[in-house]
Amino acid sequence: MKEIEEYSELLDAWENRRSDLRGSFRIANERFPEFQRQNNEKGMAECHKILSYCYWRFSDYSMAMDHALRALRFFKSFGDLKGEADSLNNLGAVYMFQKDHEKRLECNLKCLAIRETLGDAGDISGSMNNIGETYLDMKESSSAKEWFIKCMELDNAGTDSVAWALHNLGKLFVLEGNYDAAERSFLKSLDLSEGISYHVLTTETLLQLGDFLKSLNHFERALNAVEKAVELARLTGSREDENAAQLLIAQIKESTGDFEGSVLHYKEYHRLYTEIHNQTNIQAIKDLQFQHQLEKIRQKAEEAELEKLRSIELQKAYDRIQEQSRLLELHNKEVMESIRYAQRIQEAVLKEKKHISEHLPEHYIYFKPKDIVSGDFYWAQEKEQFLYVAAADCTGHGVPGGFLTMLGIAFLNEILSQPEILTPAEILEQLRLKFIKELRLQDSSNDGMDISLIRIQYQHKKSSTEAIWAGANNPLWIIRKNDGRAIQEILPDKQPIGSSEHGLPFTDHTFLLEEGDVFYLFSDGYHDQFGGKDGKKLKKSGFKEVILKMHTLPINDQLTQMESFFESWKGDRDQVDDICVIGMRL
Repeated sequence: MKEIEEYSELLDAWENRRSDLRGSFRIANERFPEFQRQNNEKGMAECHKILSYCYWRFSDYSMAMDHALRALRFFKSFGDLKGEADSLNNLGAVYMFQKDHEKRLECNLKCLAIRETLGDAGDISGSMNNIGETYLDMKESSSAKEWFIKCMELDNAGTDSVAWALHNLGKLFVLEGNYDAAERSFLKSLDLSEGISYHVLTTETLLQLGDFLKSLNHFERALNAVEKAVELARLTGSREDENAAQLLIAQIKESTGDFEGSVLHYKEYHRLYTEIHNQTNIQAIKDLQFQHQLEKIRQKAEEAELEKLRSIELQKAYDRIQEQSRLLELHNKEVMESIRYAQRIQEAVLKEKKHISEHLPEHYIYFKPKDIVSGDFYWAQEKEQFLYVAAADCTGHGVPGGFLTMLGIAFLNEILSQPEILTPAEILEQLRLKFIKELRLQDSSNDGMDISLIRIQYQHKKSSTEAIWAGANNPLWIIRKNDGRAIQEILPDKQPIGSSEHGLPFTDHTFLLEEGDVFYLFSDGYHDQFGGKDGKKLKKSGFKEVILKMHTLPINDQLTQMESFFESWKGDRDQVDDICVIGMRL
């Protein structure tokens, strides 16, 4: 009876963790020093178990794993099977964040085996759902669905487990394209989770529902769901969920034309993401705080041996922190050196701007990466009497985008090395096939590039030349010498170089360019920049105005004007994307 009373507060904290996460965290933190002073392993184990779950929900994964492993050792030592199963469940959740599906599945299966021995249907159904969720993340949909159905069909299954299974079935139905079933599952899950005040699950289901509605362009309903998710995430302290919600709100606002609001939420998303994924320094501070609390407790004990032990442990903790700090600094240095090396490789692949081609007409290139390495690139080659010029924009920016640019340039060079004289559309078609094959792209993949590619039949001492152009998402702009007040826009095919659900052949556009005509190939980085006094996007209309004002200037002056306008427009705001603009006059 005394033991039940001693741990009743902790048992309540564990049971209430879903509806009052912060309260459970507070109770475990307050009770832990007392149990530690008494060397009460049962009490410390229960505190570790609660703290592991709370730190996982707070997105502090290193602390979550530390407490889970400590709890697991304690529970195994005195044969508490329920505690062992709960700790394995917490540990599996940390492996979920690390995307270590094999270890996560191993923890889930061990947890299920113990729970089946104990016979608690609520706990068993929870493990069944977790196994299904692991298979879903491993992209084994049929196995995942079997486990979710087992969970829901189990006699006396826990309401929370059934709500989770419905939530996960909704995600699975979205992947299958069964949108009506997906919405029904999400709404049923919401109804159950709200009924038992399971705030964490309600938050995640609102996020899934919001993302689903956004994909169907139901922006008002999507925004309403995600804003509720933000409120609940802040209530429970789940930074991972708030981070996901901020990104969704930014995307929804961008889709509805609220660009100023979108930027604010993107910034909040970036801030949270940085905090969640850069925990080393934060962890060091928490270690010092814990040691400080322990020091105060042990000082009151007035035991010389304990004080000596405290000093030794504190020094070890300090030494560990110093070593972690040194390793972090070394790691950051190595990362920056790798990025700089990637920059040198990319610069070597991109030919010098001034020497792209000895046959290239009067031209300029405005190339400005967002980060050290660019996801945009420019390219030009000559073959017999033809000159090929392109401006391309690969998925992403920074190092991932940079890798794709180098692949793109290599693929273009390989395609052009064939004996046949190819048109731009033929080149883009072969480029698409190479991307899909070499990168093993699936229909759901976003990897690839947008590109604007022109072929000029270069002939000396002639007033006009034939040109053929093709584009993937990016257009071509021409200003005729005899009509300098308007831009002639040739529209691209609305599909990327990459995998798409309905890939169609690319289209060649053939026309004459007269001497004195100016044409422009570009990525979307310049006109997507936010700036000006209102912080709005420049857009293509604004970009056209910039070009119309400067197209009669000498080429070098055009480049200067384009650089100057961009810096003035951007002001002190961050550059949002890589930039590549090629201007050329015959």
